[in-house]
Amino acid sequence: MSKKLKRIFSIAMSLALMVSAVGCSGGGTKKSTMGRYIEERYEGPKEVYIQNVIKLEENKIGMVAQNYEGGLTSLISEDGGQTWSETKIELPKQDGKETVTNSSNMLKDGRILINYYFMEPWTPPAEGEEDTSNKEDMFENIEYKYAVVNQDGTVEDIEFTTTSSEEGMNPGYSQFVLANNGDIFYSTWEGNAIVQLDGQTFEVKNEYSIDDYFNSFSLVGESLIVYGFETITEFDINTGEEKGNLEKLEKEILGNNVQYYPNFLNSGSDSKLYYYTTLGLYEYDMESQATKQLIDGALSSFGDSEMNIMGFVEKENNEFLAIFNDWNNNEMAIINYSYDANVPSVPDKQLRIYSLLENDQVRQAVSSYAKANPDTYVKYEIGMSWGEEGVTEADALKTLNTEIAAGNGPDVILLDGLPVESYIEKGLLEDISDVISEYTSQDLIFKNIADAYTVDGKIYQFPTKVKFPMLLGNKDVLDSVSDFDSFVELAKKMGKENPDKRIFNDYYSPKTLVYSLYYLYGNDWLNSDKTINVDALNNFFEKTKELYTAIDENMQRYNKKMEAVWNDKFQGGVSTETEVVEPNDEFEENPDGEEFEDQNEGMWSVYEINNYLMPSIYADSLLMDGDDASSLMYGGLDSSWGYQSLVTALLNNKDLDYKMLTRGDEKVFMPIDALGVNAKGKNKEEAKAFIKELFTEKSQQRYYGQGITVNKESFKKQFEIDKEWQPEFDEQTQHYFGGTMGWQDEDGTMHEVKQYLPNEEDVNRLIGEIESLTVAGTVNRVLLTEVAKQFEAYALGNSSLDDAINTIVDNLDLYLAE
Repeated sequence: MSKKLKRIFSIAMSLALMVSAVGCSGGGTKKSTMGRYIEERYEGPKEVYIQNVIKLEENKIGMVAQNYEGGLTSLISEDGGQTWSETKIELPKQDGKETVTNSSNMLKDGRILINYYFMEPWTPPAEGEEDTSNKEDMFENIEYKYAVVNQDGTVEDIEFTTTSSEEGMNPGYSQFVLANNGDIFYSTWEGNAIVQLDGQTFEVKNEYSIDDYFNSFSLVGESLIVYGFETITEFDINTGEEKGNLEKLEKEILGNNVQYYPNFLNSGSDSKLYYYTTLGLYEYDMESQATKQLIDGALSSFGDSEMNIMGFVEKENNEFLAIFNDWNNNEMAIINYSYDANVPSVPDKQLRIYSLLENDQVRQAVSSYAKANPDTYVKYEIGMSWGEEGVTEADALKTLNTEIAAGNGPDVILLDGLPVESYIEKGLLEDISDVISEYTSQDLIFKNIADAYTVDGKIYQFPTKVKFPMLLGNKDVLDSVSDFDSFVELAKKMGKENPDKRIFNDYYSPKTLVYSLYYLYGNDWLNSDKTINVDALNNFFEKTKELYTAIDENMQRYNKKMEAVWNDKFQGGVSTETEVVEPNDEFEENPDGEEFEDQNEGMWSVYEINNYLMPSIYADSLLMDGDDASSLMYGGLDSSWGYQSLVTALLNNKDLDYKMLTRGDEKVFMPIDALGVNAKGKNKEEAKAFIKELFTEKSQQRYYGQGITVNKESFKKQFEIDKEWQPEFDEQTQHYFGGTMGWQDEDGTMHEVKQYLPNEEDVNRLIGEIESLTVAGTVNRVLLTEVAKQFEAYALGNSSLDDAINTIVDNLDLYLAE
């Protein structure tokens, strides 16, 4: 991956994570300063979905909501959000048609702007009858309309006009933002301009041309603020002129020096710009250009990933009203924030949680625990973060190990990527068997997983999810694989017999190939005395090079074939050559001639290892190879979706099958999100209570897609079929359909296959396989990284076998002796 691409991906990852890091520090009890914002929940309307929230005249607050009956409701509060008057809105009607609102926004004067259309009603078939209607036809030739609902309930259709080349309003123009002067703003469908409409006449007042792609925009007083990924630009809404960039704010919250991209809020403020991350709510003063945190995410709903903010307004007396969609309780939450100078800014009692990388499940558990224990400040510390210049995995681990050894370490540790065996040997991890036994005694956690972690009756670590290795391909070839040698021989054979097909449905570089093989075939790299097993490494290098050579030559042939196909199709206008740039290659040059150095280099390395240790299998992609399905897939299931994909592949192609791969007689599994408690910590009982949160059914249901949950109840519920959706049942296969999957082959022909939902027999097969797992795999990341690095040199012809092995011994001698 090139440096430029990695930089772009870094931004994308930051958008997805929406998080930042908190540095390590001492724990325990600490006297706090006084004063912070306090949450107070107000009772609000039930069974509605908020469309927008706005400050009205005379300090009123207005909302418009979609009700569960499919209509709209107007909501007005005259007491800052404590109580609401509701008025159902009569929508426009057309005989024989249903009215569907695409969006709705309350205007400053209380009127409601709606974007709607009429459609033919759909009548569900009677029970036992087949649905013969074509739902796609229902959405053809839809005419989108715009109207204003006046305060007396009357409806006026309106026309939008623009000064650009657009013809009328596109249905995509439905998300409107309101300025304090009543004007309406929306972004064009093409995403290169923002249009300002008069709030009374709906005529165009200004159009703002945006030079580059922008993410969002908001209004502060008489300014339009446009947010790009690296810029924040201000425009004057009275003149339509650009005023310049908010450079101080850009430097503080955008670019490569931060770990998150903020969410900006349209609050109705005249002078303050508000934004938030999971770390909390922040304020930027447009006049003083000063930024400060107002509300700590660890002490509020802003840190709860299950709370999705729908609206936010600035009230009088430095108070705020926030509307959240509360996924925890499946309801809307109206929360008032007021400053109380008589409460500690941070609770004196602290519980410290640590992970090497940011983890969404841990972040959510932090929020849940903090809400249930308001007297405790739960501090989430992250070893490595995006944009943290110069911090490597070794640096982060050294800092953590020093703190733990000194008795100042975190209370709860996410152990993925850490030297767990060393911690156990040194007595640094607490026995948590009492926590796990609460679940195993009720058959809520797979007991065999607990047995795999039990040492002399004690459990020092436990994962929330697992993967197990499998090989997917034509059933006629799978039985030939029993060990590493036969695995390599099969790949070589398939490469010769199917020269135009890929051996593996995934790409492997020399490093990532080593990562992927480690769990099954890297357990003998060390002797019992922790010295390098030179003979084992020699054998591994030789066999892995054979495998890599077969894969690489196969990919070169495949790429040339695809290049010929596409060049023929597009008359020579396409090249499929792919340049693979490793992280240690030369840096690109910026346009000014300076070298671009990726400060996230250490992060890329860690994520690359995590991704390839056991690559996720989505088996239905093998169907795109045609009926012969001559490619292999190697890796593990990461979710119920992954298993649905596997079932779909097997039912659509009877020649496909999969087998569990073993390490000799050992059925090994890969732990994911393994947790432990610091034996030297100051809050061990509280730490155990925190860990319990991560093994609950609710917590396990929130986060899947990384592995198979160890909570059996959550596991089974992930495969429950919602019969209210009336899925079609296939009598021949005894499976429900979950939809269809389509693709276009190299000849331009469209293909479509039905996607099947796992049935009870499928789920029981998977349960049986999970319950057969006996050995918890471990990772020595320092050893793995060094072996992968030296194998790359050997595989690419930059080092001899002897030199590569000797370099590993020399580089790891001191480390392994510790």
